[in-house]
Amino acid sequence: AEDVDPTGSNTGHKGKPADVQLEPDDIVVLALAVEKFKADVTYVHNPEVACFKELLLSWGGLPTAANNTASAPGGAGEGGKTEQEVTKGPVSSDAAPAVMELDSDEEAVPQHKEMELPHGQLQDEFAAETEKPEEDPEMIPPDAGPYPALPPHGNADPSDARKKVLARVKQQANEAAARGDVSQAVAKYTEAIRTGGATALMLATRGALLLKLRRPCAAIRDCCAALVLNPDCGKAYHVRGVAHRKLGHWRRAHRDLSQGQRLDFSEDSVAVHMFVANKVGVLQDQKTGRWYANEGAKKAVELLFTAEGSEKRRKAPSIDLRIGQAVRISGLQKAPQLNGKRGIVQQVNPKDPDRWDVELRLERGRLEVKSIRSTNIIIVRAADAKTWKEEEAVHEEERRRREKEEKRWQEEDERKKRLQSRGSVATSFPDMDISEKLEAEMSCMPLDEEAMGLLRRLKPQEALDVLHQVGITTVGGNLSSFVKIKVRQRLGDPDSDDEAEKKRRADQAAKAAADIAAKVEARVKAQAAAEAVAAKHEREEARKAYNPEDDPADDNAVDSSSDEEDFDHLEAEAEAFPDSGYIEPEPTDEQTASMSRWKNEAVEALEIGDVVKALDRYSKVIAKGGATALMLTKRGELLLKQRRPCAAIKDCTAALAQNPDLGKAYRIRGIAQRKLGRWSEAHHDLVEGQRLDYDEGTAAVQKFVAEKERAAKANAKGKAQDRMPTSVHATVEG
Repeated sequence: AEDVDPTGSNTGHKGKPADVQLEPDDIVVLALAVEKFKADVTYVHNPEVACFKELLLSWGGLPTAANNTASAPGGAGEGGKTEQEVTKGPVSSDAAPAVMELDSDEEAVPQHKEMELPHGQLQDEFAAETEKPEEDPEMIPPDAGPYPALPPHGNADPSDARKKVLARVKQQANEAAARGDVSQAVAKYTEAIRTGGATALMLATRGALLLKLRRPCAAIRDCCAALVLNPDCGKAYHVRGVAHRKLGHWRRAHRDLSQGQRLDFSEDSVAVHMFVANKVGVLQDQKTGRWYANEGAKKAVELLFTAEGSEKRRKAPSIDLRIGQAVRISGLQKAPQLNGKRGIVQQVNPKDPDRWDVELRLERGRLEVKSIRSTNIIIVRAADAKTWKEEEAVHEEERRRREKEEKRWQEEDERKKRLQSRGSVATSFPDMDISEKLEAEMSCMPLDEEAMGLLRRLKPQEALDVLHQVGITTVGGNLSSFVKIKVRQRLGDPDSDDEAEKKRRADQAAKAAADIAAKVEARVKAQAAAEAVAAKHEREEARKAYNPEDDPADDNAVDSSSDEEDFDHLEAEAEAFPDSGYIEPEPTDEQTASMSRWKNEAVEALEIGDVVKALDRYSKVIAKGGATALMLTKRGELLLKQRRPCAAIKDCTAALAQNPDLGKAYRIRGIAQRKLGRWSEAHHDLVEGQRLDYDEGTAAVQKFVAEKERAAKANAKGKAQDRMPTSVHATVEG
């Protein structure tokens, strides 16, 4: 009889097969599912695979429990019944079998055949080195089998589709390991390895996970298989070496760790490597990299420090290095931040022949000469010359960039000093001391209390240097965090202090801030009093010099003549104002990248004179959460260049709402008010802007506006007195 598809379509052997094509990824997933059914045929009754069960029934039957290698002896299922009895009910002895046996000759299931390791290798690796191993709290007893499955025999390179599936399984394993579920991660790697296409690195990674599960023998077995696939896999040697160390196999551990460090140097393995070398009783020759017995080293030390060898000791150091030789630093205990740093040998230390003066390459292109012991110096081999040259080129580029920035900071400081010296003479404003300047700079930046407290612990000039660096360098993310890191680097403090120290420093910072605030307030009051006296004096002089006969006949004569002489006067624009935007407190990485790109495009547009494009980019930054006080001020400046003074005033007002001490916002708004002929408002903003942040180019505008305001006030006062009766004049003067 023909097989009948439950859907009604003819899919029997006599019918024409459907034109079905599977994608490569579907074939790989199907292969993984087949492996699961081979391991346990009873899984076909799981409701999750009901569609597959219906397909098997349409093909003639289901597999029996006898096919399941994990079933009980005799192939009995539930209650002693066979799988056929459970599925189909009792079957007579003379009836033809209604179910096709999957373990028959027609459907033979091939067994999973693992790859073969060299004969006797595991026995040699697992064998104890001593009859009675010494006690070690980190040692782990050997673990017995069964061990996780190895790749199949004849493991071939994976196809592109297979690589995608392996990558997905490895991602799931990494996620499980990140959650702390190491067993699940091992299971995922095993699932990928046993189906073929596994790499040496996958086996070494599973070995490291097995070692976390306290299964050193299983880890050694995986690493042996990894080295069969790739004899130069450094990670396999590292993991197998640590596994031998956990078993107390010191010689094998030293063998594997030495080979692993030679193939792929790892700073994490240095400590365990030195520990194992001490157990074996060997030391490393820093010149050749070879290991020799510890007894020879003791004899050499005795010879060096005897009277016979004193002359020889003065002529030759303990290790022979060339001047200018490339080295790396390792194993420092008191200065661990220098471990892994590159350096150039300068000379033997004159005070200690066992030390060398090494010029180290530090962060941001800095160079510093340190006296390093010979045991902490590792010679850079010829095989690493290319890597050394690349790192040296990067360090040189960082050094040039740092020197360029320092030169720019120095020029900026000199320029500010020149402007401040000129400003103090031109405006007769009292000059702030350096502590007040620091407080003014910090008030213009979005810094939290902890960052400002750390800045106050520095000398004022050093703190200003840090703030200038922040202003010049493009900083992404949290500005306060960047300032904290820079200040702690200068202070040499750890990342965190104890609570008592934090409280003490916070109290000191609060007291210093209060003192400075009191000074600033006193100066502001004194300045306000001086301005009030000056204003009163000006009013008296204007009243004495006023002559009614000098007034023009037309009330608008002064204003019209003033307007005719003011060629920079602008009319209020009718265009809609741009959106003031908002500030995103925690921008995403995508938002930060977009805003940084728009800022760079705006700067590039300004360099070529494209104000319209720059204005558009700044507006995008503001609309997407970057509406800081400085950004609004920059856009206001561009709006003013586009002859839109009202829009510029709106942006600067929004900026001052965020930061009332932003001098540039006062200056831009004052110039915009001047363009509109609002002399009083313009004079107020320009005076405040120059007080907060003096600008030499604005001094002439401020003087012009002051004259205009004085003339307007005198004119308005004269007109008002002419219109008032005599009794009112007397009242006003009184």
